[in-house]
Amino acid sequence: MRILAFVFIILFTFACSTKKTGEELAKENCSSCHKFPDPSLLDKKTWNDQVLMDMSYRFGMRNKFELAAKITEEQFQTAVDLNIFPDTPAMSVEDWQAIVDYYVTNAPENPLPQKAKSPISSQTFNFKKEDFLSPSLKQGRVTSIKVHPSKSEAWIGMNTNETVIIDSKLQVNSIIRTPSPNVNTAFIQGKTYLLSIGKTLPNDEKIGELFQVNSGGKLAKLVDGLKRPVDMQVADFNGDGTMDYLLCEYGYQAGQLVWVDGKSKERHLLKSQPGARNVIIKDYSKDGKPDILVLMAEAKEGVSLFINKGLGMFVEKPLLQFESVWGSSFMEVADLNQDGFDDIVISNGDNADNSNTKKAYHGVHLFINDGNNNFKETYFYPAYGATKTLARDFDGDGDLDLAMIAFFSENDKGKNESFLYFQNQGKLQFQVSNLSLPDDARYMAMDAGDFDKDGDIDLLLGNFQFGKPKPGVILTPGLQIRLLRNTIR
Repeated sequence: MRILAFVFIILFTFACSTKKTGEELAKENCSSCHKFPDPSLLDKKTWNDQVLMDMSYRFGMRNKFELAAKITEEQFQTAVDLNIFPDTPAMSVEDWQAIVDYYVTNAPENPLPQKAKSPISSQTFNFKKEDFLSPSLKQGRVTSIKVHPSKSEAWIGMNTNETVIIDSKLQVNSIIRTPSPNVNTAFIQGKTYLLSIGKTLPNDEKIGELFQVNSGGKLAKLVDGLKRPVDMQVADFNGDGTMDYLLCEYGYQAGQLVWVDGKSKERHLLKSQPGARNVIIKDYSKDGKPDILVLMAEAKEGVSLFINKGLGMFVEKPLLQFESVWGSSFMEVADLNQDGFDDIVISNGDNADNSNTKKAYHGVHLFINDGNNNFKETYFYPAYGATKTLARDFDGDGDLDLAMIAFFSENDKGKNESFLYFQNQGKLQFQVSNLSLPDDARYMAMDAGDFDKDGDIDLLLGNFQFGKPKPGVILTPGLQIRLLRNTIR
């Protein structure tokens, strides 16, 4: 009996000692779809009421049919088809509760504050503000902006399914209609492309389209059946002498990165994951073939380099990996430290998800290239809701300055941060200003270029508004485009 009792004690002790903690369970289960999130990334209430509630459905811990009344029928059916919300639990109730307790216990009571940052001035530098107001639209509805490289005009995509072409005096020259909002105009090798998104709100419907604009503004459809496309580029990926199309299908639950053969129209899947945001095509491997740099802004957020191995075959090399709640919004590529190698600027501030709260890590991040396409963060400027950052030599002094828009800005310290200008002071140090712009718009789109063809670089900001404005914010009726005309020349 003593021997049996001893054996029982040993077995009982072993069983207890192998029981996993909430942290171990979280690392085991949460890392399968994205980078393991530390509890400090969000406050207790956001973890408990939003993120963990959403994850409970994804782990089958709650009845998925409860969601049918909370999301659209299309979103729900897509999730069911992909088995995102399983019928059976992925773990025991005890294990799930251990994960919940781990996050709620270790998360801060309130969102962590931003790190100290250089002050924001109201200096206007060499920019003059001019506004384009619509006589018919009371709210901003701009979905894309592109400054023409050789003409004094800009192409403005609108949520009204119109692409409005305005001249440098902010007068409308012509209008082109697409089946759905144009979210990207591209001028490539003498051709003009428009990317029609389908539906702007989260969805996986295959109704997006790519068009080429021919003479007279007529549209020629090149690719259809796209899942919420947001960016495109053109290159000869398979070396057959014909240009192919690279498309970022952002989607919702089932997005992807694909290239489409320009001859056969055959589609080649590069990455099956929602959130393909924007791409850069360049020969990074120095072998004469076009490679692909892409920002993925959902699930496993990060930057990857797809190395072209020839005949349209690619190998993915992950370069940067971000937190699952980072909210990646845009990738800019430029040689910030002037060493001959492309660096990466990431804007992260997407707050339209299940963790809608202030995030101290939102802002502008500079990752410097060591010359071998390995990147290290060397500069960070906190800015709630950062949406897009562009790098240009706005002041003409030979180095690159930055311009940032923040759709989900907070402006909670008496300074408007929906737009920020970063004048390069050298050695990756910047003087930051909001150019004294009023807090009367929410900028979703931005482009930079010599709009008036006077030799310097101007900025165009696109206003997009929905819902009620924040308390204390007075919107400018009809504001669509805010031109920051550069007067240095």
